[in-house]
Amino acid sequence: MRLALLSLVLLLCGCTATHAPTDPREKLLSGLAGTWDNRTQFTAAPAELKVPPSVDGEWLDLQHATFTRVDAPALGTHVLYLEWRNGGPDGAISRQRIWSFRNDPAGGIRMDFYAFVDGKPYAGRGNDSGAFASLTTEALRGYGPACALQFELQAPGFVGAISAQECTITAASGRRMGINARVALTADGTLEYQESGRLDDGRYAFRVPPTEPYRFRRLR
Repeated sequence: MRLALLSLVLLLCGCTATHAPTDPREKLLSGLAGTWDNRTQFTAAPAELKVPPSVDGEWLDLQHATFTRVDAPALGTHVLYLEWRNGGPDGAISRQRIWSFRNDPAGGIRMDFYAFVDGKPYAGRGNDSGAFASLTTEALRGYGPACALQFELQAPGFVGAISAQECTITAASGRRMGINARVALTADGTLEYQESGRLDDGRYAFRVPPTEPYRFRRLR
């Protein structure tokens, strides 16, 4: 009887249980976190692209990519550590980055990305408890707020991008360049990644990769 009366009261007053909305950054991190490679793409690529990377040439290499959520309080509450290896899980490290996601007061989600001054102490430690707890921006090279990728959620995936017209950095080499970058999780579950740096004279400082974006498929 009491349950029936309570149900009637809730119905009449329009009272319903409420839940805090899910932070959209959680969707981004859950979509990215895991182990990936582009073996399917690499296997299907023409032989002429399977050559050593170069700034001016066309190429595509095989990458094993791990994206791990880490606890790095100085960098935010939604932080990923990237570790890519050439050829497979035991290959040489080709890329170490920190991606930190924040809600933009102007709307949407921004991703600040950082390179390591010295990544060796963090190599292979993505799943080590506390390994990144003391990491601060002093140990990183940040691209700056103007270079933060703007992310859009696009069911069932997302896309984030920045252009050289918006983002200019001075690299560790001292060269000034504009950065183009794009990260996308497509409807079929493919993770696409492409980045380039263009110097003031129009030449490329780097292209990763140049011909087409990496197309990673999740391994786990």
